[in-house]
Amino acid sequence: MKIGKSLNPYSFKNTSLTVRFALNSFLCIGIMTVALWFIVSNYLINEMLEREWTATAELVRADIKEYLTNTDFTTKDRKSVGPKFETLLKHVSLMPEIVRFKVYNTNGVVIWSDDKRVVGKSFPDNRELQEALRGKIIANMSSLNKQENVFEQGSLTGAVEVYFPVYSDNGKELLGVFETYKRAEGISRNIHKARMVVLVGALGGGLLLYFSLFAIVRQAAKKIDEQQANLLKVQSQLVASQRMAAVGEMAAAVAHGIGNPLSSIRAAAQVAILDAGSETGSEPKTKMTANLQGIIEQVDRVQKRMQGLLNFAKPMEPHPVPVEVNSLLDEVVKTLQPRFAEAVVRPSLELGANVPKVSLDAGQAEQIFMGLISNAVEATPKGGTVTIRTKAESDNGLTSSVVVSVEDNGPGIPVANRQKVFEPFFTTKLHGTGIGLPLAKKFVERNGGTIQISDSHSGGAKIDVTFPWQQAN
Repeated sequence: MKIGKSLNPYSFKNTSLTVRFALNSFLCIGIMTVALWFIVSNYLINEMLEREWTATAELVRADIKEYLTNTDFTTKDRKSVGPKFETLLKHVSLMPEIVRFKVYNTNGVVIWSDDKRVVGKSFPDNRELQEALRGKIIANMSSLNKQENVFEQGSLTGAVEVYFPVYSDNGKELLGVFETYKRAEGISRNIHKARMVVLVGALGGGLLLYFSLFAIVRQAAKKIDEQQANLLKVQSQLVASQRMAAVGEMAAAVAHGIGNPLSSIRAAAQVAILDAGSETGSEPKTKMTANLQGIIEQVDRVQKRMQGLLNFAKPMEPHPVPVEVNSLLDEVVKTLQPRFAEAVVRPSLELGANVPKVSLDAGQAEQIFMGLISNAVEATPKGGTVTIRTKAESDNGLTSSVVVSVEDNGPGIPVANRQKVFEPFFTTKLHGTGIGLPLAKKFVERNGGTIQISDSHSGGAKIDVTFPWQQAN
């Protein structure tokens, strides 16, 4: 497969609505989930760190008030206050995460540190210190590679610098800035846990949203497909109705145009038969009578086809009554007995016992089975059998429908033609009109039934007509 073809944008446009939504929504919800995780996790972490640094500053400030006075930050005799700061360091170090601290005066000069090498020095490039001197609590988690930590980097690995201002007892005068070094292992664990919690929540919410929307869109796509199928069905019915209207107009015009002449021809032929009966000579009389009888038969055949065409174009509305299907089929077979004898085909009635009455239009039902059995006789070769079966189908022990099957020993109907044979004027017979099966289908559907074609056990065609059963009043 070529890459160019697989990445063809038109192929994506031609995919179904569900597939396009699945891909687009997955991308959009994925981006939204990542963005939400990033924003929320950063917000929670910043809030958590802010509380952490504020709590640390408040704890150390409480110890400062207990161990130090305001003058300890401004005295010039640093040796006299050194023991106080060392005592404070020991006490503060009892907190599990605080390692050490430095003290700056208001000018940013280190006035006390456990490392005496940095005492008396100032670090004007320390931005966090400058922010703390302006009254803010600042934490630096990025790096300890600063000038004031040059002698302490080995002992401060993984620590966080927290700068916070210290004020006088009245809270108005800035005394200095404390820089504490706090171990970051616990904070890192809490940050990692917070990120994971937010990530799981964002992923769970994103997946829930994705699958919920996907289910809704999939259901909507099914509804759209059903509506499109119904629309196509309605369109086909509209086209069929328009065709039937045209057929009806044509059939009415033809019937009006040739109906009377055909009746006249038939009447003339009947009169000629009577006249032929008065002539002498048996052979000419017999031949003339046969010819005239053939004219009458052909006229009857044309009138029958015209009547079928009219019935197909404008079928009557059914008037259902309780009908005994077995009795109806028995009468139809008796009526068609001459057709069976002429075609040298044997009828076989396998009527099921206890088949209930079905609510049908008796006249239309008779036309249905008359047409189906006649077609089966025509399709069956000499010496063959046309089998008519009936049975009652049950659902949970109750009769739900009655099925009538008509089978023949003929060549059968190809699968490709099984839907076409129900279309008007489609026929594979030499002298067929393509009206019989479409008319039967129309009558079956108007009586609430269904018709289906399949293969018979003998290889011929099998037509099943199913009518729903209802309790007859």
